[in-house]
Amino acid sequence: MKTIFLGTPEFAVAPLETLLKTPWVQVLAICTQTDKEAGRGKKVQEPPIKKLALQKSLPILQCRRISKESEVIQKIKELKPDVLITCAFGQILSEEILNITPDGAINVHASLLPKYRGAAPINWAILNGEKETGISIMKTELGLDSGPVILQEKYNIDENETSIDLSKNLSLLGAGALIKALELVRDKKAKFIPQDNSKATKAPMLKKELGLIDWNQNSEKIHNQIRGLQPWPSAFTHFNGKVIKIWDSRVVACNDSTVANSQNIPPGTIVEISNSLKVKTSDDFINIYKLQSENKEIINAKDWVNGARIKIGDRFE
Repeated sequence: MKTIFLGTPEFAVAPLETLLKTPWVQVLAICTQTDKEAGRGKKVQEPPIKKLALQKSLPILQCRRISKESEVIQKIKELKPDVLITCAFGQILSEEILNITPDGAINVHASLLPKYRGAAPINWAILNGEKETGISIMKTELGLDSGPVILQEKYNIDENETSIDLSKNLSLLGAGALIKALELVRDKKAKFIPQDNSKATKAPMLKKELGLIDWNQNSEKIHNQIRGLQPWPSAFTHFNGKVIKIWDSRVVACNDSTVANSQNIPPGTIVEISNSLKVKTSDDFINIYKLQSENKEIINAKDWVNGARIKIGDRFE
């Protein structure tokens, strides 16, 4: 089976690696987004998929907007793949591109479709407190993640799992699921099951303002925000006029009397200092273990307390 792989971020690396190890799959080339500036120094960074392709000496196609780049489309046509495989490519494929191959395009999507269609399904699953997510292998059509599904694999989300961790785990799950789906396509046994559009939910691109912590929210919601917005935009708060990013937290289980005795404490108040910071929320408390001051490295809460001279009663805003 001859294919061209279209992907960009780290999430797509495991599926591509698995394809390269599959003897009956021939990866003719990879297609990825153009190099972009990143980090404080604005250094130009190559997409992770491009780095892997260079290591494996694979032909590389790069594009800013593939549907408008006739040279890239023509190159794909000249390579004559049997199927296109997309995985977190980050761009919409036109009808012209979808019609290039006999089997169209097969996409690896990080949710149990039709839930969480869109650019950030992993983050939104955690933000919304989902206990279960998974991988959907689907046939791409012009709609946003609305194509028929070939197969799905479920995954249980740990209560403290971050979006970084979940992305790694779903990437590995997706790699195995992709091969299973391609085997079905190869053997003409694939059943393309239409999605129930009435049950569809969205997972739009993340915005920086999503990261601002409202300490008047309950502990679980804040904890989900902290673990669900990594590595960007990250959950953040303010202390003495400066931005503080929160990277590691746990919900504190308290008895009814403890909660009752804390009703007059304003949310955001630091009530206990140990190896973590215990902070008041609307309903309970949350422990913070790692944080980051402006233009500083991520450090343990205890080290931040010593450096910033934090005391009980201080408050995040």
